[in-house]
Amino acid sequence: MAAPKGRNKIATETKTLKVGDVAPDFTLRAHDGSEVTLSAYRGRRVVLAFFAFAFTNT
Repeated sequence: MAAPKGRNKIATETKTLKVGDVAPDFTLRAHDGSEVTLSAYRGRRVVLAFFAFAFTNT
């Protein structure tokens, strides 16, 4: 499901993280359709790469 264009309620209510803050837990769908949860990697180094509008029709 693509995010609506423009501002949305979730984005405006999300608090800004600062360096050293613990990242909030979240779950995303992986390329193979499985779900990946950040907390499953607690204690390990994690690199997140977001590709805005990758593989979309916008």
